Amino acid sequence: MTLPTLESDLILVKHTESVLEITLNRPDKLNALTGAMYRDMIALLHTAEQSDEIRVVLFAAEGKSFSAGNDLVDFLNAKPGEVGEAANFIKAIYAFPKVVVAAVQGNAVGVGTTMLLHMDMVVASDDAKFITPFADLGAVPEAGSAKLLPDWLGYQRAARMLLLGEPMLAQEAFEAGLIAKVVGREDLQSTARGWADTLAKKPPKALRESKRLMRQAISKPLQDVLEEDLALFGEMLQGDEAKAVLAAMVNKSKG
Repeated sequence: MTLPTLESDLILVKHTESVLEITLNRPDKLNALTGAMYRDMIALLHTAEQSDEIRVVLFAAEGKSFSAGNDLVDFLNAKPGEVGEAANFIKAIYAFPKVVVAAVQGNAVGVGTTMLLHMDMVVASDDAKFITPFADLGAVPEAGSAKLLPDWLGYQRAARMLLLGEPMLAQEAFEAGLIAKVVGREDLQSTARGWADTLAKKPPKALRESKRLMRQAISKPLQDVLEEDLALFGEMLQGDEAKAVLAAMVNKSKG
């Protein structure tokens, strides 16, 4: 697999086995995201989607915080009516069909939190804080968070985040269902990498289709989801992936 030429030196990338690691590398600015950083991440997601070698993408960050959100200078310099690279990145991560894991430490502010809503498994260190101060900035919730946070957390918890701008700490985020696990800072990277490695060993089509069903179910009636997943379940069992797995299990049981 050939990695794209990156525009900035603020995104680190590593390809090991079937996992593509994308690391925010602007720790002196708490990983505030610039237009160039967004463009680099979009290019990497596109490469990962097109590559049969990559099965899982892992997002991480250098330094004490995951991300301080969008670089405020970029906000100030935005032209009227301009969508901006943040919006393009959110659209790219929302549409990305493969499994995405994230490791979050310290503060995850603004898009640093809302991007996680479009990832599949998030592990956070016990010092993590999820902060969405959009109203304080004279703005509104973005990246679908006005729907996803009330749906996932309940309206009242979402209002604390989106209206009050109150931080949600790691343990509450776990209990509310915003993240999958809380660990000590020293175990953050190994936990996220362990998940990514485990996921990468699973049948890739099964992972992609499972993710698609889960994500599309957010906006579909239960009956529609049920009819689609039952039909797809039968189809997948007849596919090469499932037959190979089932044959291996049968052979193992005979041994």
